[in-house]
Amino acid sequence: MLQYVSNNKAADNDWFRLESNKDGTRWFGKCWYFQNLLKYEFEIEFDIPVTYPTTAPEIALPELDGKTAKMYRGGKICLTDHFKPLWGRNVPKFGIAHAMALGLGPWLAVEIPDLIEKEIITHKDEATK
Repeated sequence: MLQYVSNNKAADNDWFRLESNKDGTRWFGKCWYFQNLLKYEFEIEFDIPVTYPTTAPEIALPELDGKTAKMYRGGKICLTDHFKPLWGRNVPKFGIAHAMALGLGPWLAVEIPDLIEKEIITHKDEATK
């Protein structure tokens, strides 16, 4: 994951920050998405499953809970149809960077513009007007 993050920073293409608890079992941080030159930022969290790396982490954006059909209770994003089969074919080669790049990244790219267009989420500066 460190190389992925370093490459993104070097290319001015970083879009998340993560840190873990001391055991590396719980991860949290922020991810962001830009649209119309506005930055939309979200809290992110996930636990490493006991069956990892056989099972992919379930990534959650708690503040978006209930705002899209492509999300489970607690703000866990839906990765079942597209990402989980890919993960299963690549066990044990995939890790957290893959979950971010191939799971969360495409989910944000599809869901966030739709939520913005439907005015389900607004930019923080627009919300204060």
